[in-house]
Amino acid sequence: MGGNRKAFEGAMQGAANCAWERDWAGAAEAYQRALSEFPKDVNALSGMGLALSGIGEWEAALEAYRQASELSPDDPVLLERMGQVREQLGRGQEAALSYVASAQCYLESQQATDLAVKRWQDAIAAWPECPDAHACLLTHYQEQGQTNKAVGECLALSRLYESRGQHGDAVLACEYALLIDPHHPDVHVRMAGLQREDKEATESEATEGEPIPAIAELVGPARQVAQATAGGTGGEGRRDSPVGLTHAQALASLAESLFDEESTPNGGNGGASKAEMDALIGRAIDRDTRGRAEEAIEAYQSAIQAGAEHPALHFNLGLLYQEGLRFDEAIAEYRSAIGDPEYELGARFGLGECLRARGRLEESLEHFIEALRIIDLGTASDERAAELDQLYNRLATSLLSSADRDAALEFTNSLVTFLSVNGWQQKACQARSRLEELTHDGPALSIAEMLAISDSELVLESLSRAQEYSKQQLFYAGLEECHFALGRSPACLPIHRQIAEIKVQMGKLDQAVDSLVAIGDSYRIRGDLRQAAAMYERALGLTPMNTRVRSRVIELLKAAGDTDGALRHYIGLADAHYQQARMDEARDAYEEALNLTRRTSAGTDWEVRILHKMGDIDTQRVDWKKAVDVYRQIRRIAPQDDKACLALIDLCYRLNRPELAVTEVDSLIKMAQEAGKMEDVFSTLERFLEQRPTDIALRTRTAQAYLDSGKKDQALEHLDRLGDLQLEAGRYEDAKATIRAIVMLKPPNVESYQQLLAQLEENGSG
Repeated sequence: MGGNRKAFEGAMQGAANCAWERDWAGAAEAYQRALSEFPKDVNALSGMGLALSGIGEWEAALEAYRQASELSPDDPVLLERMGQVREQLGRGQEAALSYVASAQCYLESQQATDLAVKRWQDAIAAWPECPDAHACLLTHYQEQGQTNKAVGECLALSRLYESRGQHGDAVLACEYALLIDPHHPDVHVRMAGLQREDKEATESEATEGEPIPAIAELVGPARQVAQATAGGTGGEGRRDSPVGLTHAQALASLAESLFDEESTPNGGNGGASKAEMDALIGRAIDRDTRGRAEEAIEAYQSAIQAGAEHPALHFNLGLLYQEGLRFDEAIAEYRSAIGDPEYELGARFGLGECLRARGRLEESLEHFIEALRIIDLGTASDERAAELDQLYNRLATSLLSSADRDAALEFTNSLVTFLSVNGWQQKACQARSRLEELTHDGPALSIAEMLAISDSELVLESLSRAQEYSKQQLFYAGLEECHFALGRSPACLPIHRQIAEIKVQMGKLDQAVDSLVAIGDSYRIRGDLRQAAAMYERALGLTPMNTRVRSRVIELLKAAGDTDGALRHYIGLADAHYQQARMDEARDAYEEALNLTRRTSAGTDWEVRILHKMGDIDTQRVDWKKAVDVYRQIRRIAPQDDKACLALIDLCYRLNRPELAVTEVDSLIKMAQEAGKMEDVFSTLERFLEQRPTDIALRTRTAQAYLDSGKKDQALEHLDRLGDLQLEAGRYEDAKATIRAIVMLKPPNVESYQQLLAQLEENGSG
């Protein structure tokens, strides 16, 4: 019948004893006896679930916990255990929902928040795509001021949205992250990736699963909390930044226009009177300075719609849009302010921030570089201005064309940080002054190159002193200053550069070259190809025959797309190997150079020159067949190249292919006849005949060449020898033809040739 309290308590005690001994089977039997007395006892059901879990009967354990939870729905422990069992059963999503419910119970009962956090983390471990757990952790981390963790949850939600095909929500999650940390690099990388995928995103790419509510629905109205946590982007935080300074200037300019009787910001399109326009602008200024953003936006819009076209109006409106995260509208207004020198810096910087927030990293970088260019050129001497301007052109090109997005993002983050701290203007002036001292006799350095250096002020002072010591030949004092600077900033390459220059002055060229190459390698890794090239070229100037350095230059030029420059250095590298008798390395370098000629503006002259070098090396290595192939390439692209023709004749004879050699001899004679340079060919033919005096074909061509040139005596000499060779070879018909040719030339002893001819004809072929 059940209901026996004493029996129930005895069974529960027995179950507790078994559980203590981890005798889960015995505990399950005891809990079953207890439940037979009171089937709806929560403790007995919970204990039964624990015992069944101990013996691996997961389904039965889950049912026990489920019944207990129905009886005590506010117990977070029961929900947690249901989650654990469901994990064991491989039901990750169900487990996650149980953990989330457990966390909610902890919060509602005002129990320890850290337990709720643990349950949300358990939920994500069981089912990484649990949106509720990510959203709850996001809100918690915001409230606790744990910015990085909050941003991490935003990024997790963004990836989850993207996996479900909710591309717009993925972007919104990143924008929410920007509320928390406007400068977080991972968010900007993610935004850039989403922008690239925007056009390709389709529903077919989504994974299975129900759509997830938008982030605003998941985390609730927490935007204001996020702004308070992050400090926002406006108010005090913007005061000393370029946009803050430009904003103050814009307000002053607009206020001044209100008292100017001769001038008004009216563009003449709206038809409003000056009094009406002044009223609108005055209202906008008032609302803006009092921090009433929405009212200020409305007032600025009204002034512009009424016909006002002052760039200050567009700048201020863009800044208000930016602070309200209305980035697209802010971008349009900032663009309208660009072009006016008074607002160029602030508009460029604000535009860069907005584009970066929208994930358009390349576009934002372009405007940030322009902002820094304005600052740097404004602090530079007139002598350096033009060089720095070109430097920033190259910097923009290299960063914008670089495949290394991390480098571009790192530069952007450093720049934004530099321009967002108090006193950045004074620091910019000091940095420029130190750089002028450091580089007065060398390539310019920009503020951009110094942004990432820690303790830059102290570093620049040490470098300046080191340079002064080296001028006084106090080399070790200069090195000591450099090493002091390295202690402050070990990764600062200008310090290493100064050390290398001191070693040059000390005569330690090998050490200096090694240092310059290492510095060039570092610059190249960082994506600064201009400075990398300068370091390699400096090292090469110290050791022109250093093939290792020249190889670095080639790699850099190829990476930069300067194939013409790379070609010149490839040939220089090959020549260096050749002069040092490293033929294999020389030929490899020439072959690389040959490949480059097909991708450069170099004409066939370069290609022919390189092929001749390769043919010469193959000939020296007695790789005659390969040499023949090389010279044939030359003959195809430069048919009139007599040098290649001569080389082929010689090689064909060496390979015992006289028939091929004769073909080239014919070509050689033809080229010489067309060019009117037969004298050079005669000496060549004579040289070949000295080496092969019995070669009938070669002798025949030589005799005919002399005949064609009207040189009767030389022709007779070779025809006479040719006839003898033909008779010795039994080629009687050919011999008759040769003798007839001699007779036609009427030599002094023509009768003897006539008699010989008659005798040959009388005897027939014999």
